[in-house]
Amino acid sequence: MSAPAPTSSPISRVRLAVVDDHAIIRGVFVTLVEDAPELNMAWTASSLAEAADKIQLDIPDILVIDVGLPDGNGFDFTKELLTRVPGLPVLIVSADTESSYVERAAASGAKGFIAKEASLELLVEAVNTIQQGGQWFHPAG
Repeated sequence: MSAPAPTSSPISRVRLAVVDDHAIIRGVFVTLVEDAPELNMAWTASSLAEAADKIQLDIPDILVIDVGLPDGNGFDFTKELLTRVPGLPVLIVSADTESSYVERAAASGAKGFIAKEASLELLVEAVNTIQQGGQWFHPAG
């Protein structure tokens, strides 16, 4: 008698890293990721310097980065980072949803932009779209 065939393949969890200077926002992302079976938290950072150090040791599947950070902005960091880690999918987030932010995110080389007010479902959809090679530029939550 042979063993039964598996009914489904194991879930491949997407590893996120989150860069945001607000501990509460990082905590919210950690909680959101814990509630989403398809996501896993690689690491969090509170500054661009900390993110640069961590990314040298552990490249996530997707980097989620805030626009405004104490030591720079997410747009410039994304552009510079992609010269060192080509192809790294970046999702830029911001509480500010003006259209110029969406354009600047795209120009930086990011694969997406999403408002911090977005639902967990939209975040997961954005991450899945980006992980599958697509783009997600939706300013409204």
